[in-house]
Amino acid sequence: MEIKDWSSAKQLPALYRELKQLDLLENIAELEAFGYTVVPPDKVGTDADHRAMRDALLNVANDRKTCNNNELESLYKDGQELLRFILWDNPIFEKTLLNPAGLGLVQYLLGTGCILSLCDGWVKGKGEARTGIHCDWAQFEMPTFPPEPYTANFNYLLSDYSKDDGALAFVPGSHRWRRWPSSEEAKYWADNAEPVEAEMGSMIIWGDHTWHGSYPRKNNGLRLMLLATFCRTHMQTQEPFRSTVTQEALDRNPIRFAQLMDIRGAFPFGKSPHLNAPRKDPSIASRKIPAYLSLFDEEPSNGLMQLRPDVDYAQYDNDGANKMLEATRGKGIQFPDLYGTR
Repeated sequence: MEIKDWSSAKQLPALYRELKQLDLLENIAELEAFGYTVVPPDKVGTDADHRAMRDALLNVANDRKTCNNNELESLYKDGQELLRFILWDNPIFEKTLLNPAGLGLVQYLLGTGCILSLCDGWVKGKGEARTGIHCDWAQFEMPTFPPEPYTANFNYLLSDYSKDDGALAFVPGSHRWRRWPSSEEAKYWADNAEPVEAEMGSMIIWGDHTWHGSYPRKNNGLRLMLLATFCRTHMQTQEPFRSTVTQEALDRNPIRFAQLMDIRGAFPFGKSPHLNAPRKDPSIASRKIPAYLSLFDEEPSNGLMQLRPDVDYAQYDNDGANKMLEATRGKGIQFPDLYGTR
């Protein structure tokens, strides 16, 4: 059928058309049916892209462990580590967040306004280390889950994956159960979950309802992976991107990158929320931000996206508040467009 820009579907039609252009509609179906999907390397990037990303991750590991590649395998024998908060260690990681296949499928799960929650590397050596069966749902006060996920991941595989490589493994269809696994279920599925068999350069995408874990690595060498987790805008991120991103990083990346950093997010409010609004450079004030940001947009924002100002959240701006009051007089409660997002 013809996919129109139906207002009832918000930004989904535009996203759907681009995912179709990327030949990812089957991946959407797999997410719906089984709770996870694997995108092959050729739809993620080139062989050179994959090798450059692998080398960048290894460099982070070497720098943090003060060793070289030859020593890493011994260091991680019978162990694994999440290398936390690596986004600013190498600009190459910034580009990966905007990968059309990975970000596009994540946005299908979470909406096109989702933000980045964490960006980590994962290194795993030969031995008995493994990840137990679990799901990523972290709203612990909610024992049953809503239909929609609150967070979603992509795992960018930087080594080949198989069961003997210590691959990630899933319980297909478990996202429909909308609950955590019991201890008995986690024990059963630990050795019965479906391992991911995929080449280096593939991406695995899933939402936070899907049960998953990993197998021990029996083969020599290291299992390598870049992990990015995204969340809905009302949530607290796991790593502090908004407070650590630089203006240089905003300028060299497309607009969507700044939104992933939550630069335009409305929260937290102070006594005068408008004081916390991003600055507007008069020279670019006339440039409009489209409602839907294309997965193929690679144009640097070059000043359009500005860092949030330092503000005193306890300050009350009476003049500004009176102007807002006047704008709503006789109209009931209105919610002004503080950030240009409505």
